[in-house]
Amino acid sequence: MRERVTFSTFDPVRFDSPSRCDLCTSRAPVFHYEHSGDGAVRQSPKRGFCCGACAARLLATLQNAESQAWAEEEASLKADDADTSDLEERRLATFGNVRR
Repeated sequence: MRERVTFSTFDPVRFDSPSRCDLCTSRAPVFHYEHSGDGAVRQSPKRGFCCGACAARLLATLQNAESQAWAEEEASLKADDADTSDLEERRLATFGNVRR
């Protein structure tokens, strides 16, 4: 199982939502979110309501995890003397020159 973050909007009048973001507790929530981990340990997804800034942080965390997975796959293929030029080109186009 891969890590996953999903966001949805909600109607604050019709939905019982908190007045503050569940993550930072300082801003009003904009999204309902669900975050499930990498599956190494089977656990229930984290669900709640978050502000835009916390949604961006959750998404950045997901991007970092994916960048790391790509880098590990590339390193594994290089160790097997496989041609990784296509993967490297795609990684650079997707994540830039940052190695995680």
